[in-house]
Amino acid sequence: MTTPNPPTPQRPVKKELSELTADPSAEAMADHSNPPADPAVTRNTSDPGDETQRNFRYQHAYGVILLASAKRGLRAYVAIWCEHHEDLLAQRSDGCYDGYQIKTSRPENGTWRMLDEEIVKSIGRFIDLVREFGAKIGGLFFVTNTEFDDVSDAHKDEKRRARRPKAFLTHIRACKTCAEISPLYLETFREIQGQCGCQPDELLAVLQKMDLILGPSRDSFASVLAHEHLGSIDECANLSPTDLDAWRDHLIAVVCAASSLAITDPIRHLRQLINSIEIDPALDAKRLDVATVMAYSGKSASAFRFPGPPLLQLGAPEKPHVLEAKLQMGGIGDQIEYMRSRERAAEVHLMEDALRDADGFPAILRHLEEIVLGECSEAHLRARTNGATYGAEMLIDIQERLRRIARDEPTKVFNKQYECLMGLVGLLTTDTRVWFSSRFPVQESAA
Repeated sequence: MTTPNPPTPQRPVKKELSELTADPSAEAMADHSNPPADPAVTRNTSDPGDETQRNFRYQHAYGVILLASAKRGLRAYVAIWCEHHEDLLAQRSDGCYDGYQIKTSRPENGTWRMLDEEIVKSIGRFIDLVREFGAKIGGLFFVTNTEFDDVSDAHKDEKRRARRPKAFLTHIRACKTCAEISPLYLETFREIQGQCGCQPDELLAVLQKMDLILGPSRDSFASVLAHEHLGSIDECANLSPTDLDAWRDHLIAVVCAASSLAITDPIRHLRQLINSIEIDPALDAKRLDVATVMAYSGKSASAFRFPGPPLLQLGAPEKPHVLEAKLQMGGIGDQIEYMRSRERAAEVHLMEDALRDADGFPAILRHLEEIVLGECSEAHLRARTNGATYGAEMLIDIQERLRRIARDEPTKVFNKQYECLMGLVGLLTTDTRVWFSSRFPVQESAA
């Protein structure tokens, strides 16, 4: 028997190189008639990350609003604590604290009602805060960018009327005990109590401390913060829009850093954990002192300055006879020692400034001498109409003017104290630019 020959193997069909290397899936995806979209010009509406960041920035911006209100004297706050027991905890000058819960919402989601989850959760946090710190807690504020629901008392939907946040809290504030809560709001009260797991009197006390704040919108808060809140601070009144925006962004960054767990204080590596006398750096990093944080250190784009070099020559040979002659002629010879001591002290002080900032000091001195000289000239004009001897009236007017500037407009005179400004009056008098009487020839010193 013969063995059949094995079948002849088929030779593979030769393919072009382009066919072997082609990606069939890529070819299938290619649609030359409809080119793919460019990610650089297409918004991503499915990733909520940017919206989350905006919500956090809104909270930090509201912290700056509180700092600005304290700076302007609208709120008696000395410091703001960030993400410390509350979103924001405002330390008052009386030693108590106000708690702030910041909640943003899309306006299309509708207005807030008392049983909304975020409101109830905030009330629960307020209850925990009061439980822990008692009388140390003052006001409790729910801040949002969205309106609160409000309908008339004649509205047919009783359930909606019972959940109006402003009307509900207004009624609760008028109740001395839980027994006085009206049937309309009692069910809402009990629902909040059940969700928070607290006693009725405990909830009543917290709700009576609670208030509602409608903050700026999520789309406008940056502009509102810079140009309404910060722009109303005296030191920032002359800032350009660009400078205000830069100052706003700096302050938001400060609040953001204080809201985090980042600590850069080197004392954290030296502080004992059991028996330490140093303040906990983790706590210190969360506290923003109003006076320190809100001290604007930049320069106003439109601040007024006097051009040219100063005319006062510090360290020049003394001429005590000039000051003495002018004060004597003005009828205030008893003020010679007073003026002379301030003149000497101011000269020493200003010469120390010149050593510290040789480049910038001439412009500062020029501005100071012109400010003081202007006040002296106006006082001289007012006083000289009352007779030949008017030195006392003029000197008192100058003292009142310079004391007001040092107290109310310190940045106008580079934060120089009143005593320094009065010393400049002496220097300008010796320099023959200030007179306390009609002008007269001043004899050269016999020396």
